[in-house]
Amino acid sequence: MWFWASLVLLCGLIASIYLSVYYYNESVRYQSLYREAIKKLHHLRTHMLINILINYGNGTKIWYNETEVPIGSSLLDATRNVARVDYQLSQYGAFVTAINGRGGDPGYYWMWYFWNSTSRKWEMGPVAADAYILHHGDTVSWVYEKPSW
Repeated sequence: MWFWASLVLLCGLIASIYLSVYYYNESVRYQSLYREAIKKLHHLRTHMLINILINYGNGTKIWYNETEVPIGSSLLDATRNVARVDYQLSQYGAFVTAINGRGGDPGYYWMWYFWNSTSRKWEMGPVAADAYILHHGDTVSWVYEKPSW
């Protein structure tokens, strides 16, 4: 009888040790996840997420979704975060001449557009890329094309 009682107590002790280790590990894991979430929330107070499409005009289109940039960044700043950008400054602002080495073809230019979620269509950028200040959630596109004008 004492043998069976001791065996039951031993099994209970082993189960309680196992559960203690399991819940301790879970506690450590969730504390780590919590610290990471707090860091990310703090970081998002100073940064924003945007989407950038680069259309090279030859069938190659590359999306940079949820690109993290500091609040107050211009389109030129954000593009320089994801690509190598060559540009010239003039009295009108930055004129992009090449992105990742693509550019310089006669009659072709890097044009930029923004996604208007109200009209649900792409609209041409109203100012130079260095003058356009992005907002959280913006979707912008660079297209290497021969303008119709």
